[in-house]
Amino acid sequence: ITQYFTKIIVWLYAKRGLKSAAERVRILSGLVADYRIMIRLVGLAPMAQFIRYGEQYPAQSRVLRWLDRAMNLSLVCYYPLEHAYWLGAHRIIPLSDKAVENAGYWSCRFWAVWVALQFVHLGEEYRGITKRRKNIFIQGKIDAVKMQEELDAVEADTKSWKIQLLINACYFPLTMHWSIRGSTFPDVAVGCFGTVAALAQAYNVWNATA
Repeated sequence: ITQYFTKIIVWLYAKRGLKSAAERVRILSGLVADYRIMIRLVGLAPMAQFIRYGEQYPAQSRVLRWLDRAMNLSLVCYYPLEHAYWLGAHRIIPLSDKAVENAGYWSCRFWAVWVALQFVHLGEEYRGITKRRKNIFIQGKIDAVKMQEELDAVEADTKSWKIQLLINACYFPLTMHWSIRGSTFPDVAVGCFGTVAALAQAYNVWNATA
């Protein structure tokens, strides 16, 4: 949340002519973004475990299984490129400025692929939720309490699906922006979309642990 919300603060300060304050907040935003990339340097191992788990316990739908594999492949490409970008930008590994720049753009492009595939994934998930709701009403005699429990479970999944759709819709323009050289997408818009996505993700985490 801090990484994105500070971009909005920078814009507000700049609008009011508070250039010094805006620059300090901009530096903070950059440090937070850099830290978030750094901690993802250890992301390959958990991702490998997640892929292995997905293969051991695949989705029931054939479409979802292949979508999961395609999305995992995009992440397999994304993580090493982002690692190369960060390590090269900090002169930890010997890469030219051009190579660092290319690694950054291509990592974001593979992230954009993941986000685009997630829209398809969400569409398939919604079909499954709709089918479950329909089956509850067309099945034979069922206890009213059990029926209500099943409906509540479907409603909970529908709510979670809506939040995931919101998060994905917010990240889509950001990944496109970071994937295009010379993009004119305003930084304050990055802050707005990113803040909404981060708040929605925080709500999901809170809701799952409540």
